[in-house]
Amino acid sequence: DKKQMPTCVPSKCQEPPLLLHDLVLQEITSELGVVKFSCREGYVLQGSPVLRCLPSRHWNDSFPVCKLVLCPKPPDIDYGEPGSVPSVHYGSKVQYSCMDGFLLQGQAEITCNADGEWSPDLPNCVPVECPQPDEILNGIVDVQGLTYLSSVLYTCKPGFELIGNATLICGADGHWLGGMPVCKPVKCRPAREIPNGKSSSYSLHFGQTVTYSCSKGFWLEGQPILTCLETGEWDADTPVCKEIACDPPDAIENGFVEGADYRYGAVIIYSCMPGFQLTGPAIQ
Repeated sequence: DKKQMPTCVPSKCQEPPLLLHDLVLQEITSELGVVKFSCREGYVLQGSPVLRCLPSRHWNDSFPVCKLVLCPKPPDIDYGEPGSVPSVHYGSKVQYSCMDGFLLQGQAEITCNADGEWSPDLPNCVPVECPQPDEILNGIVDVQGLTYLSSVLYTCKPGFELIGNATLICGADGHWLGGMPVCKPVKCRPAREIPNGKSSSYSLHFGQTVTYSCSKGFWLEGQPILTCLETGEWDADTPVCKEIACDPPDAIENGFVEGADYRYGAVIIYSCMPGFQLTGPAIQ
């Protein structure tokens, strides 16, 4: 029988622990027995990247290891904070949020990339701003600021009273809290009725008037026209109607007067003593 001739083959070293060390093998075909190692994305090589298999069937160095890329602690931002994450390795994601009254500008989420850095750029927290508050009819607006928790104060012009909240607060959502007030004319109390007289008025609001007059046989004591003031009071006391009364009649010589009622509408009668004749009207 023909015997098989022996051959010489290159020495073979131990298989690299690719899975155990998360390695990627790149053989160098131009040089026998030499291998090159690399890592998957997100991993970094620790150790020698190139090993040579020696005639002794041992590698000239220990196998490298691929370690997961780590990022630094997520940075803090003014008026905001990063969410908690269990680890900060390649692919980890962090969500940022802002304090009440601040609005997030930019990407809320950042990711740990293969270079060990966070991307994209960090977001910013900017103060929430409310719009310019509305004017109110017959009112005055005092704006203290437009940012979160700033206030606006409403007052009314003279002769008007505020109905609703005088102060509004800029809320965390950028809207004014408290509801818009209104200014309504100051109202005076109803005009008081007077005996033997009457009043006429069409409105009881600031600047309006009430006019008093008396019945026949009475005269008005006091101010006939009252004006409603900005304080809600009338500018004078209510007048009164007093009965008209004449002064006692003058006596006449050689005659006398009959009648003791001197009120409006009453009559007196003049007459003469015997032997005298009345000249002029006897009844007044």
